[in-house]
Amino acid sequence: MGARDLSDAPGRAVSVDTVFDRFPASVRGAVVVRALDREPHQIRLVGAEVVPAHDLARAVQAVAADHATVDVAPHREVLIPFDVPFAGLDPGWYCVVAEVEVDGRSRLRGPDGGGKRFVVPWPSAEVRRADLRPNLEVGGALIERVELKSDRTAVRWRPPADVPNARLRLRLGSRRLPVVEESEDREVRSTVAHPVPKRATRLDLEVAAGTRRASATLDLP
Repeated sequence: MGARDLSDAPGRAVSVDTVFDRFPASVRGAVVVRALDREPHQIRLVGAEVVPAHDLARAVQAVAADHATVDVAPHREVLIPFDVPFAGLDPGWYCVVAEVEVDGRSRLRGPDGGGKRFVVPWPSAEVRRADLRPNLEVGGALIERVELKSDRTAVRWRPPADVPNARLRLRLGSRRLPVVEESEDREVRSTVAHPVPKRATRLDLEVAAGTRRASATLDLP
């Protein structure tokens, strides 16, 4: 993953990424800053935040990490450790994003697109489980499979042949089910969203293709 430049500089000298492992009550990992050119660079971690995977601009928790200034050699990387406890986080899918200052001038925020996701689980008694193969046509798209799992809703679908950039949105009545990850394959796609609550009996699927909108309702067992 790359990083989004927050200044007027090109921002191609370094990249910002995050890596982590998930444990029962936390994730532990590091902000990874890589030098992409032949010059050494001075890096200062400005801050790191936990953000919802479906709303990367909204921080929900600051990440405790060392804000010391470090040097990164040409074509090498430095790792700045962090630990994110789950206490205080609502059930949901999250990313860790970081902002760094490069050589005292430009600032970068990354990873672009949020990078790796982690989940804080929902209580198992509150979510619905099922494995459906509706083969449902919606506005030229074909919904092949809908998996309702304890931590996600995963939909396998084929976009309309004439509009490969179509998007799938999921709703529970008037409430949108947050989408946390989407594949970009042209023929068969996967859309991953929050799990469906057990009280829900119907799932609304909307396919947006340019100015076209089409929707259908799937009854849940």
